[in-house]
Amino acid sequence: MVPEPAPAALQARLPEGSGTPWERRAELGFWRGWAQTVQLALLEPGKLFESVRLDKGAAQLGFAVFTISVFWALGQLLEALLLQGQRERLRAILGRVAQNPDLAPALQRMIRAQLEESSPGWVVGLALLTPVIALVFLYLNAAVTHAVAALLGQAKRGFAATFAACAYACAPLVLLAVPACGSIVGVLWVIVLTSIGLKVTHRISTGAAAAAVLAPYFVLCCVMFLAMGSLMMALRSVARGAQGLP
Repeated sequence: MVPEPAPAALQARLPEGSGTPWERRAELGFWRGWAQTVQLALLEPGKLFESVRLDKGAAQLGFAVFTISVFWALGQLLEALLLQGQRERLRAILGRVAQNPDLAPALQRMIRAQLEESSPGWVVGLALLTPVIALVFLYLNAAVTHAVAALLGQAKRGFAATFAACAYACAPLVLLAVPACGSIVGVLWVIVLTSIGLKVTHRISTGAAAAAVLAPYFVLCCVMFLAMGSLMMALRSVARGAQGLP
């Protein structure tokens, strides 16, 4: 489902962009349109978001899914080639640990699951599912961000504006192709670009845009902290039980 632009009455009061290079790829060419859009997103994000057209939701969806899918798959390939030795040694160590009869069954199952997830077949299967995962991630991120913006009274131009901001903010995920730290830097950059995108597409203040973007991540961090705490307590309980301790 592609987001619809805000009602015509609202759009009439707000200037419409001329279209990003990606939205004009029929004129510029596929690769040129994509490359110029990524360049603007990374170096001149304000200019990019000012040119966004809110009636081009399908194009924006395609940009995000294409960028995430291609560069995640490329990153997995490079990581497999560059870090193959280290990954094999880690798999061997985890395999020996999983065979330890003194290890709690729950921990053994967790280690075996980790071994399966790092196998070549699992990586290939995940790569094939990446477009679907990217699509779900994009809509979920846009929906949560828009809900928070609406609660704060900052969703001035409807869901289409939020969707466009979230879609083009995925441009830094080209860094998924860089093994190790690329994904961390890319995700942080996505958060910053999403805030800039909301500010421009909704015509709101920097503080309001930052609050709308950061609030969901703050809640997510709290939930993850509680989940990790619960998991550590559960593992400690299992370990103590395996040792016969009260």
